[in-house]
Amino acid sequence: MSVGGQHIVRGAGFLVALMGWLLTVHVYAAAAETHNYSIPAGSLDDSLHAFASQSGTQILYAPELTAHHRSDGLSGRFDANQALRRLLQGSGLNAIAVNNNTYVLKTAAPAPPLPSTAIPPIERVQTATKLMPVEVTGTHIRRTSLETASPLTIISHEEIEHSGYQTLYDLLRAQPGIRVSNAPVAMTDGAVYQNNGLSGATGAASVDLRGLGSAATLFLIDGQRMAGYGLAQDDSTTVNDLNSIPLALIERVEILRDGASAIYGSDAMAGVINVILRKTATGLSLTGSYGVSGHSDGRQRRFTASFGGQISHDGHALLSVDYLQRQPLLGAARSWNTQGPHKQDSTNGSATPGGDEFFLDGASVRHTADCSQQDPHANGNCVDDSARLTNLQTGFLSRSVLGHLDQNLGSVQAYADLRWTQVTQRQQMAPVKEDLWLPANHPDNKRHRGQTVYGYSVNDLGPVRDVTESTSNHLTLGLKGGLGEWDWDTHVNDQRNRSEDRLDGLIRTDLFARALFNGNYRFDGHNNPQLLAAISPTLIRHAHASQTGASLHLAGPLAQWSQGALSMALGVEAYRDRLSDTPDPLLLSNQVFQFQSPSARREDRWSSAAYMELSAPLTRSLEVDLAWRMDRSQGYGRAISPKFGVKWNLADSFSVRGTWAKGYRAPTLLQLSRPATLAATGFLMQVPNQILPCNVSYPADENTSFCEVRLNSVNNTQLRPETSHSYTFGMVWAPTSDMGIALDFYRIRRNNEITQLPVTYAVQHPGSYPQLFQRDRHGELYALNQQLVNLGHTDARTIDLDLRYGLQTAHYGHYALNLGVNYLARLNREVVANTPLLHYAGYASQPRWSALAGLEWRYRDWTTTANLRYTGHYRYAPYADSYLSCPDYLEQADKCNTPAFVLLDLNTAYSGFRHWTLALNVHNALNHSPVYYGTPGTAYNPLFDDVLGRYYLFSFTYRP
Repeated sequence: MSVGGQHIVRGAGFLVALMGWLLTVHVYAAAAETHNYSIPAGSLDDSLHAFASQSGTQILYAPELTAHHRSDGLSGRFDANQALRRLLQGSGLNAIAVNNNTYVLKTAAPAPPLPSTAIPPIERVQTATKLMPVEVTGTHIRRTSLETASPLTIISHEEIEHSGYQTLYDLLRAQPGIRVSNAPVAMTDGAVYQNNGLSGATGAASVDLRGLGSAATLFLIDGQRMAGYGLAQDDSTTVNDLNSIPLALIERVEILRDGASAIYGSDAMAGVINVILRKTATGLSLTGSYGVSGHSDGRQRRFTASFGGQISHDGHALLSVDYLQRQPLLGAARSWNTQGPHKQDSTNGSATPGGDEFFLDGASVRHTADCSQQDPHANGNCVDDSARLTNLQTGFLSRSVLGHLDQNLGSVQAYADLRWTQVTQRQQMAPVKEDLWLPANHPDNKRHRGQTVYGYSVNDLGPVRDVTESTSNHLTLGLKGGLGEWDWDTHVNDQRNRSEDRLDGLIRTDLFARALFNGNYRFDGHNNPQLLAAISPTLIRHAHASQTGASLHLAGPLAQWSQGALSMALGVEAYRDRLSDTPDPLLLSNQVFQFQSPSARREDRWSSAAYMELSAPLTRSLEVDLAWRMDRSQGYGRAISPKFGVKWNLADSFSVRGTWAKGYRAPTLLQLSRPATLAATGFLMQVPNQILPCNVSYPADENTSFCEVRLNSVNNTQLRPETSHSYTFGMVWAPTSDMGIALDFYRIRRNNEITQLPVTYAVQHPGSYPQLFQRDRHGELYALNQQLVNLGHTDARTIDLDLRYGLQTAHYGHYALNLGVNYLARLNREVVANTPLLHYAGYASQPRWSALAGLEWRYRDWTTTANLRYTGHYRYAPYADSYLSCPDYLEQADKCNTPAFVLLDLNTAYSGFRHWTLALNVHNALNHSPVYYGTPGTAYNPLFDDVLGRYYLFSFTYRP
């Protein structure tokens, strides 16, 4: 199948013009579609069935809600809201609109009930009557019952609004069991950034499920695979940038916490996060917010406008715009991140003779040798307080446009979706620090006894500054309709991301070395601006990623059994991934100091897939789901992924569920090409004598020798997909419509993991990888070739507990409690086969416990919520029994275990004004400051910690 992505993009301008004309001339903003009803009096359940049939509207409710209730019937022409109010009169129930053709029945509160405003860990969906089907993440089969065999979390638009979060990244990382895989602040640890961050996905925000990495979690937008971020992560994989999806334009987020490669294909081994964007609006809606921290900094402003309604006779249109601006925050703004009043902040750097010792203190390095006395610490030591000049939060500017258009053409509906987002982020870190060789005749060489190594901070270049600009475009054109009881959908889509990374403040090593040798660059004197510009040029990295695809989907009942309908879904899809990543020529030629040199990449790959899914009710209480998918991808071949699920209702209020699935992840475009080189020059390594002779060797002991070798990088065209086996088993108990408890166990074993072959393993097993040993014509070893290989496995096991409880009172409103707990029981990795397992659970950035509790109170026109997020403790070492153990100075101070902490968020909203809602949100209401004993040189963990402290967000919403 061939899809012309460029032709699709040309249609974007036409779509915008068409939408503008339609919205200006043909919007029926206040018009509501009406139907003529003839519903006799009888049981409320029968009346609702008749209403659904005559209006084409779906109603979801638990059967016990309508039991023993009757309706007086309905006759005449009404819109859906009017009809439902009349049918439900006297029942004590209200119908809550989910979208244009879906309602949920809930017990009426003294004030019109709103959806829960606390962020729930799950959405415990009640059993629905057998009405019109809806699409559910985790299955292609449209269902009348939203509950499937797989655990599913749903975060609604109302819950998003009341959470106070401003980005999808912040919303998701607050959920139990979700980990950050790429933080936007790339410069948290300046040394790490300078060493290998220049080839990373700078500015991107990404998360993953169960600590298995971003490559094991699939991100969808409206059910479609999301294109990657242009700037590659670690020069080997790509990530999905959550910042490209404006949170204010999201209708809901669905999190499938189960392996789903059989449904969605590659990358869905750990689960799926599906973002559903808004498609409908009535008239003009406005939302605005202003936020400021308790320190009067970190200000942010947001404005969102949506305009839409019915067009012509049978169509709808929506146009939304979103603007979000957030100020940057430097480390100096928070006392927990600095060394106190004695700071090194001079125009020139501090030159310290080499051979000095230093120790870590909080977020900084203290040198114990003498230094220039321009700003010494009180104890006479030179203080390097670089954390105060490094960003805690990036400067952030996001602008977005979202458009949707649909039009019924007889029995077929044509639709189009357009999204454009541009995100600009600014961050910085302290000036570069290097160990420099000064010749004896250099005027700043204090020893004058020959070449001397000095540790120096190049302050006159200013901070290292990084600006990323990322522009994302998405266009979908499709048709859908029905063939009898079957539904079909076909569409083409084109997604593109262009990213640019501009970097200032790093050193061009060849020119700087020459300036030092000639004495032109001075430590203690003024340096020529032209010289500074030459030794620190602006470095620019350009990147582009795109995905163009097409799909055809068909779903419907195969047969009608006495127990229910046997349903099937079939589909085919094809898409093309392209990637271009071009670092600055100075970076490619290794003329700017860095440990890991990036490389230029240009990749292109076609993939295709076919899938089938069956849902079979074996009995009235037992339902089985079967899924099978075959994917074929250029460069590695095909993979087949099956899945089996079962849901068994043991009683009206109790059910068990479970799944078994096989998954896979295809090698990325980057992994199929050359991996990054770790070192371009020779170094000494200890090798067994059996691989001798070496070009340059020195005996180590009777069995080993030191060889001087060079590390090269080569492709591995034989890479195979990573594979996985996953299992879930759970129980759901819902004794009443206001109470539900779900307990689920999850296990995944990922095999054939793609990783760079450890050099130590290669030299210990030379017979397994003979192609990696490079020898000259005399047979002497002079180099080792590095490559990516399929090696090792990971075993992850988690337990999820979810609880929801509601209480309706006669005089004090409605209360709701939501609790989600995730326990990481196991996260074990075997890097190389037949080697000891590495236990990661409870160690560096892998806390065993995470939880989110929400309490909501709705009273008249007021809605008040409190959300408490818990992050458990974790130890310093990367894994149990690691040789990188906690340093002695931290051990003596009892600081080898980052303690658990809680963050409390409060929100109050008032909707007593006609069309208007006013809200105040207080994030981190207890003003918790980070406490972190982990990566040397940083005082907080950007994966979990809140750096702003107590934060106030004021917002308003206008809806017609």
